[in-house]
Amino acid sequence: MVAVELKRIYTTPGCEVDVCANVLWVSRHPPIKAQLVELENKLACVNVFQLSGTIPNAEFVMEKAKSINAWAIVAVLPLSFIARLSELCRKESIELLWAEMEQRDILSHEPVPGEDYDPDTEVWVKGYENTYKIMHFKGFKRIKAVKLELEEW
Repeated sequence: MVAVELKRIYTTPGCEVDVCANVLWVSRHPPIKAQLVELENKLACVNVFQLSGTIPNAEFVMEKAKSINAWAIVAVLPLSFIARLSELCRKESIELLWAEMEQRDILSHEPVPGEDYDPDTEVWVKGYENTYKIMHFKGFKRIKAVKLELEEW
């Protein structure tokens, strides 16, 4: 089990920490440059706090968000966590954001930054059978709800 860690990883240069919007980034990976730029374009000045490790539940995430007075949460979590977190965020008036990523390529070798992908706007994810997906950041979307729609079979 990986210990949970909460730490400030970014503050908009030239901004005073106490006037910035606090964003809780819940992911094993820190944001890329394009994601930070997008947050700053919307909010002007941001403090980004990363919560990483083994996250027990959505209530734990909300507790951490409240502890830093978060304006928004960007969550890379299982959909069941995000569904519950969307309910909690509505109650607490905290924005829940989704980093929309689009697959741009699939490679058969580990991608080389600057050669196979732009590390400012893209990440790579290891796929099945030694493949590597290049994912391009498109922007943030507000998560309103996660629902399951069923019909008779």
